[in-house]
Amino acid sequence: MNARRSGVRARAHPRGIVSPAHPRGIVSPAHQRGIVLFVALIAMVVLGLAAAALIRSSDTSAVIAGNLAFKDGATHAADTGVERAFVALPALAAGDVDVPNRYFRLIQPVDARGVPTSVVWANVPCYDVAGGAIPISCADGSSYRVQYVIERLCRQAPVPAEPVTTLTGKCVAGQPFSVSGNVGNDRDSHTPSGGYGVPPVTGTLPPTIHYRVTVRVQGPRNTASLVQATIELPYI
Repeated sequence: MNARRSGVRARAHPRGIVSPAHPRGIVSPAHQRGIVLFVALIAMVVLGLAAAALIRSSDTSAVIAGNLAFKDGATHAADTGVERAFVALPALAAGDVDVPNRYFRLIQPVDARGVPTSVVWANVPCYDVAGGAIPISCADGSSYRVQYVIERLCRQAPVPAEPVTTLTGKCVAGQPFSVSGNVGNDRDSHTPSGGYGVPPVTGTLPPTIHYRVTVRVQGPRNTASLVQATIELPYI
């Protein structure tokens, strides 16, 4: 019996027992290294795309900020156009004739923005923002170019010395300025002492007529701004 037992060879890998060298259900270290590399590559791609999007967003924000700054500059430059119109208006009103693309005795048809459609802006002179009297090139895209047109807000031509009772039926008109105005007040602001070239007003003051000024400003990066203002002057 002992001999038979000694002749029996023990099995190195009994059935149902997994070899300790390669246990089932456990991933080998080499396989693990391959998965980590794959995940790292995906993470690098995602981070790269995020960085590119961030750079593009920053560039876009800078461009938008620059455009807004130029737009704001164009709107501020329109003030010089209103000033030019205010200085030129007394002589144009006294002449009482249409000046193409500069002065209209009667109100003009407008578009949805309220801009006169009869104006050909390509034929309107451009001026700088420094107050220069000589027109500049409208094609100079490196600077602000200011244009303006004036309309007398009348649907029918008024008659000189017309009373306000009938003038209001033809124009956007108002009551006379204060008869007791002192220097710097309404009465003086539209006489030669005010520097605007209107003939001296004595005795009973005449009614006023309103004029609409449309200013168009073109600036760098194709920025453009349209501004309108109303000027009220005595109708003499």
